[in-house]
Amino acid sequence: MMQSLLEVAEDMKKSHDAVRNWLQRVEDEAHNLVDLLDEYAYAVHQQEVGTKNQIKKQVQTFSSLFTSMPRKIKEIKESFDNIRREASLINLLHNHPTLSQDPIETTPYSSDNSEVLGRDDDVSKVVRLLSDLSRQNPLSGLSIVGMPGVGKTTLARSIYKRAEEENLYDLVAWVCLSKNFDEKMILRGMLEYLGSNGGPMVNPGAILKRLKSMLENKRFLLVLDDVWNEDPRNWKRLFSYLLNILKTTGNSIVVTTSSKQVVASTSLMDAVPMQEYELQKLSDEGCRLIMEEKILRSSRITTIPMDLLDIAKQCGGLPLVAAVIGETLSHHTDADEWLAIKNNMVWDSPHRMEIVSKLKKSFDHLPSPLKKCFSYCSIFPKGFEIRRDDLVQLWLARGFLHQYDDRKSDKEEDVGDKYLNDLVSNYLFQDVEMDKYGNIKSCKMHDDVHNLALFISKYETCIWPDSCPIEESSRFRHMRVISDANLQAFPSGVAHRLRSLFLEVDVFRTRALPLRSLQSLKLAAVDRKKLQEYLGKLKCCMKYLDISESEIKGLPESVTMLYNLQTLRFMGCGSLMDLPSDIGNLVSLRHIHFNDERHMPRGVGKLTSLQTLPLFVVGTKKGQRIEELKYLSQLRGKLKIYNLEQVRESEATEAKLEAKVKLLKLQFVWSKNRAISNSDEVVLDHLRPHSNLKSLTIENYKGVNFPSWMVKDVSSSASSFRLNSIVKLKLIDCDECGDILCLGLLPKLKVLNIRAMSKVKRIGSTFYYNRSNIASSSQDVGRSITPFPALRKLILSNMTKLEEWTAEDTDVFPSLDELHIKDCPEFKTWWIDGSASPMLSILSIHSCPNLQAIPRRQLNLISLDINDCPNLMGYAEEHSPKWCNICHIHSIRINGWVVRSQR
Repeated sequence: MMQSLLEVAEDMKKSHDAVRNWLQRVEDEAHNLVDLLDEYAYAVHQQEVGTKNQIKKQVQTFSSLFTSMPRKIKEIKESFDNIRREASLINLLHNHPTLSQDPIETTPYSSDNSEVLGRDDDVSKVVRLLSDLSRQNPLSGLSIVGMPGVGKTTLARSIYKRAEEENLYDLVAWVCLSKNFDEKMILRGMLEYLGSNGGPMVNPGAILKRLKSMLENKRFLLVLDDVWNEDPRNWKRLFSYLLNILKTTGNSIVVTTSSKQVVASTSLMDAVPMQEYELQKLSDEGCRLIMEEKILRSSRITTIPMDLLDIAKQCGGLPLVAAVIGETLSHHTDADEWLAIKNNMVWDSPHRMEIVSKLKKSFDHLPSPLKKCFSYCSIFPKGFEIRRDDLVQLWLARGFLHQYDDRKSDKEEDVGDKYLNDLVSNYLFQDVEMDKYGNIKSCKMHDDVHNLALFISKYETCIWPDSCPIEESSRFRHMRVISDANLQAFPSGVAHRLRSLFLEVDVFRTRALPLRSLQSLKLAAVDRKKLQEYLGKLKCCMKYLDISESEIKGLPESVTMLYNLQTLRFMGCGSLMDLPSDIGNLVSLRHIHFNDERHMPRGVGKLTSLQTLPLFVVGTKKGQRIEELKYLSQLRGKLKIYNLEQVRESEATEAKLEAKVKLLKLQFVWSKNRAISNSDEVVLDHLRPHSNLKSLTIENYKGVNFPSWMVKDVSSSASSFRLNSIVKLKLIDCDECGDILCLGLLPKLKVLNIRAMSKVKRIGSTFYYNRSNIASSSQDVGRSITPFPALRKLILSNMTKLEEWTAEDTDVFPSLDELHIKDCPEFKTWWIDGSASPMLSILSIHSCPNLQAIPRRQLNLISLDINDCPNLMGYAEEHSPKWCNICHIHSIRINGWVVRSQR
């Protein structure tokens, strides 16, 4: 009941004190209930991990808590009922319109042409795209997509104007859909632009009949501006209506939206080809021109008193922000006033609400759980690179991820990934970095979007001491401390309510904050003794602890009493020496992050909820054996296993890697300087992973042969390959293997790195395919299969005995883009030519003194790097026109020197 009310009125509490204060009281009671449930869960976990001597006392505590819970819940419900009786939410909703009550409907005409500056190329491209699409189709179009304020409506207006002036269509119509998506409203809008005087029409059939008669042998352009409808059924109905009334080809639709999901929904009907046009941010110079146009239009300003380029950089490429800043500057003639605006930025100007309301549209259309996730991001600094896993785990700690529509079976972390993707598709994050598997690794927030997050969360998030008008009645839930100045003024009552605390300074030496409800704690500097003291007080609620990059020398034993802890991070802690011995007590732990082998905790096998374990160092003592991995069935992401020479043959199967289907990346590492061991082959064979694996690294392996599961699925009578999903493969220092195994039949392999296989003398046909591993139905295996169909990057390095590289066929490496060969002193004969690798654009050859010749045919290279290859250089000088199409080269490096030309 509480959650429902909070979600319905989420928007209102941001803008109206009466509603906000009322709802904050509801939130207080909801948080009290969460604290009570956390206390109950803590007591349960405490019993699970308690020793026999502790059991009696814990049972008494648990029984007391269990008995008191109904009374406490009843008290919370009574308080909640009293709050509900005090005010009617419905009346408040009617009497207090919100900030974004009714969006202003756009029109195809604007008196302000300044925002068009810098968009001529975009207008030409879109008009050309529309023309190309419409030639063969009755109805086609494109969706202009981009972040709010980037100029989508302005671009659509320019296209509309061009279509009118050049008579590109018989009819041009404009419909703004900010409020809702109504097919009848769109059709009636088209009738209005056709000049229909038949009065208002409600029946869709009558509207379509009138449109059909008026559009006979005419072509139209329909602009649907500011669209938020993500339901593909509505788009199918609209497109079906329009297709039924068309008799000619060449009709077009332009959609503007800030949601990529809208773009996806418009593209589901094959009969209506729709392309996506992502409008990029404007250059700093373009923003400067917009500001200059706005300023010079003012009758009071004849000359510009300062360079606008520095101010333009603050616009972040958004024409809307440039226009608002230009408008602000146009009302001031004094250079000092301009400097003050430059230093304070537009967010502090009287015109800031124009930017707020524009950007806030994307926020307003989010589901309520996503709104909480977005506003929480205001706690990060501007320009901060937000790591996906960190953000999702912070959302998890705050309880934002327990449900998403009908996805009840999803793990909360999967829900978090979905939320982040949705926020990215609504342009609330930018500079998105993806991994090789298409997953988001990190992202940032545009400065003005971050300002929006601060505006939305201004009653919940405090940046101390910059933006905290602190009173005892304040309801701040999240706080980032960038200075401990005046921290004594922070009221104890507010500290009690804090759920998240990000510390960039050691506040504990300044003041002891009462943080009884804290769920997430990030700290870069802290004394071990102080941490011990505080963690002892935070036992029940603490779910996220990050001490990464700190100088702390040891984790206190009180960490092992955080039974509700879900995430523990200690990355880059070079001074950390001591870890608690009972890490297995953290029965709720789902993610543990560290990057130093010395910090491998013992007894992780007890952490059966663990999903993130970046590395595992095999040891000989209890709690360090590989059998610790046996019960970690929830592991996902990546796992690096060190010291595999410590694994006995009988133990390897205990790791149960084949059952860990969420692991995408595995690294098997033996110690480098050791004697040859006959057990390596058996151990690696028993470490067989599941077939969904995306990345595999094998390092310092002393076996003579690779296991059969690397070539085919030994559990199947068919010749199916276990590594069919592999994208990246590294074989490093496997110096007892005399042959490189057959890899050419891996269908998804994109990156192959082979290093320091010192016994390999020849790369031959078995590298591409092995006849024994191909289905017997293939008549001519060498001709019917293209080896390495997806390989994009190949690296051969430190192959000290490699002499030749040959192949029976030329039809290999159809997708190869990069080839790097280095430190191969005996390498003499190399087979490869343009027909074998038509996509090859980057070629690097280093320290191959015996190599005398390379391709027999031309290669379309864009980058060539040759270093320490004296015999090859002579060949290149004599035959360069024959072996290389120089016209495509952008970069040539010879022995470290960059060769430049006009080409």
